Amino acid sequence: MIQLLWDGWMGGSVLLPGALACATALAGGQAWRYRRLYQVAQSARRNYAELVENLSEGIYRSSPDGRQLSANQALVKLNGYASEAEMLQGVKDIGREWYVEPTRRREFRALLHRDGRVDDFVSEIYRHKTRERIWITESARLVRHRRTGKVLFYEGSVREITDTVNRLNLEERFQKLSQEVPGALFQFEFSRNAPPRVSYLSPGIARLTGYSQAAHIAEPMLFAKLVLPEDRSRYEATLAQAARKGSPWEVEFRLKGADGVERWLRLTASPERVENGITWHGYVADVTQGKRHELAIEELAYFDTLTKLPNRRLFFKRMAESIGERPGRPSFGALLFVDLDNFKTLNDTQGHDVGDAYLVQVAERLKACVEDGDTVARIGGDEFVAILGARHPNSAHASRHGITVGSRIAAALRGEFKMGPVSHMSSASVGVVVFDRTERQADDILKRADVAMYQAKAAGRNGVALFDPQAMDREKARYQMLHDLRSAASSGQLRLHFQPQFDHERRIVGAEALVRWQHPTFGMVLPSQFIPLADQFGLNTELCPAILEQALAALARWQRRPTLSQLRLSINIGVQCFANEQFIPMVKEAIDRHEIDPTMVTFELTEHVMARNHAQVASRMREVKRLGLRLSLDDFGSGYSSLALLRRLPLDEIKIDGAFVTDIEESDEDRALVRTILAMSRTLKLRAVAEHVETVQQEAFLRAFGCDAFQGFLYSPAMREDEFLDFVLAHRTATPEPRFEARQQA
Repeated sequence: MIQLLWDGWMGGSVLLPGALACATALAGGQAWRYRRLYQVAQSARRNYAELVENLSEGIYRSSPDGRQLSANQALVKLNGYASEAEMLQGVKDIGREWYVEPTRRREFRALLHRDGRVDDFVSEIYRHKTRERIWITESARLVRHRRTGKVLFYEGSVREITDTVNRLNLEERFQKLSQEVPGALFQFEFSRNAPPRVSYLSPGIARLTGYSQAAHIAEPMLFAKLVLPEDRSRYEATLAQAARKGSPWEVEFRLKGADGVERWLRLTASPERVENGITWHGYVADVTQGKRHELAIEELAYFDTLTKLPNRRLFFKRMAESIGERPGRPSFGALLFVDLDNFKTLNDTQGHDVGDAYLVQVAERLKACVEDGDTVARIGGDEFVAILGARHPNSAHASRHGITVGSRIAAALRGEFKMGPVSHMSSASVGVVVFDRTERQADDILKRADVAMYQAKAAGRNGVALFDPQAMDREKARYQMLHDLRSAASSGQLRLHFQPQFDHERRIVGAEALVRWQHPTFGMVLPSQFIPLADQFGLNTELCPAILEQALAALARWQRRPTLSQLRLSINIGVQCFANEQFIPMVKEAIDRHEIDPTMVTFELTEHVMARNHAQVASRMREVKRLGLRLSLDDFGSGYSSLALLRRLPLDEIKIDGAFVTDIEESDEDRALVRTILAMSRTLKLRAVAEHVETVQQEAFLRAFGCDAFQGFLYSPAMREDEFLDFVLAHRTATPEPRFEARQQA
């Protein structure tokens, strides 16, 4: 046994060196393999670290108690630091220092502990170092101990989304705004190679048309189809013109929506040239209410309340359109003046209601006697006119046509009129005058027609008369006056009178300078007799310097007297004078020479000034304002002004046309118009002045509706300067009168 053991040991000993050698070889190979695996793992770890370090998203590891353990370069940069070490040193408590709303950290941790991970958690945070507020989205997971399950740390990623959030906020605000704006925003594409396309349309389109966004986008031409047929040609023409010129497209039109209601819309759009077409960027709004107000004001200003015919103001506007040089076109027309015979008798015996009903029927018969395009207007109580358009090649044709229509009118007005139980047989006298397009003044044509009408009356009434130039003997005196007017300024015949202006407390606050002509033959001539002559024949540029010089010299004298230094002076400036290039230098030189306070001077401009080039007028007005003077629009309501124009001009006050004030007590139309003008002045913050105030009733009405200043015969006529100054001083030293309202109540 021992031997066997020995032999076995020996045998084993013989085998041991080989076994050891083999084991050693195996161990060496395994070590090399482990070293290789270790190197690969280390390389992968370095590559992973480099990958994490260079990611565009921030990668972090933090402890459960809120300490930052590690951060890659993207997160370091996001927080405003230069290195990881600086950031780890600076961040003490993530919850309190990082989140704008600290509760977001608690919400984040609650989700993380509940689900083990959080994805795309959006928060507003501080860029830690700079405290700039930014938006981020954060994802993270819990890392637990494998055996115990204890939370070791959090690790996750952070990405800044500030630009995205801002864009979304802007989009949300835009959507809210586009839903709340009263109109609709749109982008509409016209292409030469493709059908029209709506690329954007805000929800407000449904309020305007009754059709949804989707309906308009699906059918791009739906909107145009809703435009009323009578407005569609203008709608399309303005679009074509704007597209051709590459200019903004602006148009007002009527549209009938799905509910059957007609609305006035205003569309404005700007073109953008794109390949093969145009994209229109624009806005369309409902302007129905404003348009109704505008039409109501226009109707009050330009149409007779009773007959609905154009009134005197619109008649003159239409006449102005009918005259004027237009080479190459027929140039002769006719004006008919119609006066009802014995109307006063009907009115006095049967009452005004019957008289009004009769006038309405007369208006209907007159309209039936003329052609489309002609104008029938009521210019007085029982006076009508008819403008027969200038479409005849010579005066003979126009005369024949005028007499034919005049005879038709006379025959129509001879028939029986039935006003309820009242039957009336009437007649009319018709005057006919031919005019051509070279006429300058509609007033002159009307005067000739008036003369012809009186010729018909003189011939026994109930007939037609053609104007006879021989009846114009009185025009000789007019032309003599024109001749004398040329030398009036240089000979010192033009004198200024001053009519005081009062505030609502009946205190004198200033005066209007009114020119008078001391004619050597005719005596004192009022401006209504010679200013139209000066306008017609271009003499205002000669009269203006003399009048302005007298006015400013008078104001300078007042300003040197303490008791008069606060008086304002209003001066009328004619169209031709205001348009003269030397006007502004002349005014500046006179102000400097007389050393007056320019803020006490008001230039009154008539509405006829506004009829000229609006841009040029506005520029000239701004030059006047730079000198320190105030601007007033005289005779407001009788001419060319609109609310849009008034808003663009640098006016300080408006002066209500005296014709409206005169008729306040008798005319519902004029009362309504004056109320509208006063309301408009308050809206535009303009001082309102009423002239031609003659009765306390007129003053009471004007005061009740907010008029600021008054002048007229109720207070005083225009006076020479010495009389005016005595009047001012006497008025200021007199015992103040009780307030007007109190007298009315008593």
